[in-house]
Amino acid sequence: MCIRDRFCAATSLSHCFYEININGTLLALSIPRLNGVEKMFEQQPLEILWDDLIPIDLDLTTTLNRCGLTPVPVAVHTLDKGSVPETPFLLYVALESFASTDALIVFLKSMGGAAFPVLKISPDQIDDGVEALRLGVQEVMCEGQDDPEKWIQISRKARSVLLKSDSYVFVDEVSQHMLALIERVGSSEVTVLMNGPTGSGKEVLAKLTHDFSPRRNGPFVPVNCAALPESLAESLLFGHAKGAFTGAAKSTIGFFERAEGGTLFLDEIGELSLQIQAKLLRAIQEKEITPVGHSDARPVNTRVISATNRDLGRSIKLGSFREDLYFRISTFRINVPGLNERRDDILPLANFFLVKYGNGVREHRFTPDATAKLLGYEWPGNVRELENVIQRAIVLSDDDFIEAAHLFFDEVIDFGEDSSRLMVANHSNTESDIIREPVQRYPLGNQSSQSEGKNLQSAMDANEFRVIAETLRTCRTRKEAASVLGISERTLRYKMARMKERGVEVPKRRTA
Repeated sequence: MCIRDRFCAATSLSHCFYEININGTLLALSIPRLNGVEKMFEQQPLEILWDDLIPIDLDLTTTLNRCGLTPVPVAVHTLDKGSVPETPFLLYVALESFASTDALIVFLKSMGGAAFPVLKISPDQIDDGVEALRLGVQEVMCEGQDDPEKWIQISRKARSVLLKSDSYVFVDEVSQHMLALIERVGSSEVTVLMNGPTGSGKEVLAKLTHDFSPRRNGPFVPVNCAALPESLAESLLFGHAKGAFTGAAKSTIGFFERAEGGTLFLDEIGELSLQIQAKLLRAIQEKEITPVGHSDARPVNTRVISATNRDLGRSIKLGSFREDLYFRISTFRINVPGLNERRDDILPLANFFLVKYGNGVREHRFTPDATAKLLGYEWPGNVRELENVIQRAIVLSDDDFIEAAHLFFDEVIDFGEDSSRLMVANHSNTESDIIREPVQRYPLGNQSSQSEGKNLQSAMDANEFRVIAETLRTCRTRKEAASVLGISERTLRYKMARMKERGVEVPKRRTA
């Protein structure tokens, strides 16, 4: 069974239709479309204590329910730590319920750390809302903003903060279709093969498939097949008896038995040897394994989900992958697109990682330039690269804002005609792109051409240093230089420190 790579034209209707090929017979699979509200929040419902001073109607209640939020009207003045839910919850309160912003903050602190506070304000209370955000309120809702998209945003952020969720982000339409498919497939017992580029989130999707299945209470056991030593792969997968080989001091169960009653995820399955593939085929087909050193087979109740970034069809033609195993593991095939094919996921994922890796003290935000830089990049390393970029940016940022200068993209090796050439997938790694023209006019005498030639990153750093050095020479103050460069003074100080670390002379301020 395989799913065609493209959706039919009928995806614009209330259902999306997939064409499924089963032994030469073309069938159609209809899956309800997800609209802008219904985005997979139902599996983790959150209670929201709703200030009884804030009106709520049936339409708004329906919207909240679709976001996985259950509103519970309360009288705020009666709440204390002993009367709130023990599980994480949202708290939606009106500023009118408190004598001052300070009183609001005192009240929120009395709730402990299980609350995600959202403040309702009127248009003439903007200053108070800003102050509340500074003092610890997570979100501020102004009158007229309680639309579905706003509550989706709040719901997603609340789950990241309260539940420390590792949930996948499904915002792009392609991702939503994929989610609907995974939900449908997860409820069955069929084998699943996920095909997609490295770092695209295949393991996360496999875990989500497990969570949707009747096996959700059983173990989810991920295995990186590429990391299995060939001499030990059979033992690690199927277990071994005591004395089966040198060093086998005791009997040990393998990954199949560890996943008993649950799901075994075989990542990079295309890396397994043909010998192991033959044994794996029997285990999946007969639902039984024979540990190394044993003569008797033992039954296993394990669902198998596989993943690869290889073209297994090509591997079959080359003789490195068994055709019968391919058809056994791919009863249902899901193509996982790279991040550049679901671009509406970029910013939600970036914000998710900001929350996940933030220190909990500050709420980091992207500047417009940083946002544009994230959206303008092709992300060859997919979600994994995005995660790395955001982690680095948090380390480099000294305040609440992530600037374009804090975003450094991963280096990737080009294995094309010249495999020794290091290419940096970085379209505009610094602000130097906005002052590109002066770069060629001002040489930096102390910068070695040899170090520039090591890789493209070094060359870009050298170009940036040239521009900064010349700007510092022509400006009277650092504030003026930062303004010319289009960066903050803090960022300029950071870059000057980098220049000094690299042995580049930092010009003194112009005296005349």
